[in-house]
Amino acid sequence: MKIVKVGIVVIVGILALTLLTLRVTGLEPEYLDLNQLRAHHMIARPGLWLKGEVVTTPVTNWSFVDKIEHPGRSLNTILVETRTPYFIPHSVRTMPTVRNGQLYIRSHQDRMDVPFPNDKSWTSNVARDPRVRIKIGDKLYEATLVLVADRAQATAFLGRNPEILQSGPDGQEHVVGYDHVYRVFQRNIPEYGGDQPSPSTAGLIPENPSQK
Repeated sequence: MKIVKVGIVVIVGILALTLLTLRVTGLEPEYLDLNQLRAHHMIARPGLWLKGEVVTTPVTNWSFVDKIEHPGRSLNTILVETRTPYFIPHSVRTMPTVRNGQLYIRSHQDRMDVPFPNDKSWTSNVARDPRVRIKIGDKLYEATLVLVADRAQATAFLGRNPEILQSGPDGQEHVVGYDHVYRVFQRNIPEYGGDQPSPSTAGLIPENPSQK
């Protein structure tokens, strides 16, 4: 029994030291090109803490996101760090979309047997606590993610039905996927003070969604 207790203490100590090290050094989500993602069933290893310089000035135009260099990578991705109930963050890599200077990110749901947002760990985290940190290049941005819950707005943004339909053996079309859209709002900056719109009241989709 004493040996078992000592073993448990050693294991706990190793885990604590590992987490402390990762808290200092950070652990980014795995990057996979599109073909690699398909080979891995669109699943890449998630990360933990993200490291980088925190930007504290307001961003009025996110168009620079499309211009960040990503040498050796075919996909321009950003990282999103979400908050978990157990205080160890869960971060993922996703592809951004900039529309009229505003930043959006998408989550593709392909597990229709699990209701959104519980089909993915990170979307479940955002539903519980929308405060995130986003890494773009080597910079970190504290932000709030707001789900575009209105179907008409999501359709206008995507330029198509958010539902992915496929004909089944019965000859009927079935929903086999769904694209969810989040609008990114900066947090902990004076952008939303005074007469500026807040995440809960600001229009999510520009009047002319076809305009890029």
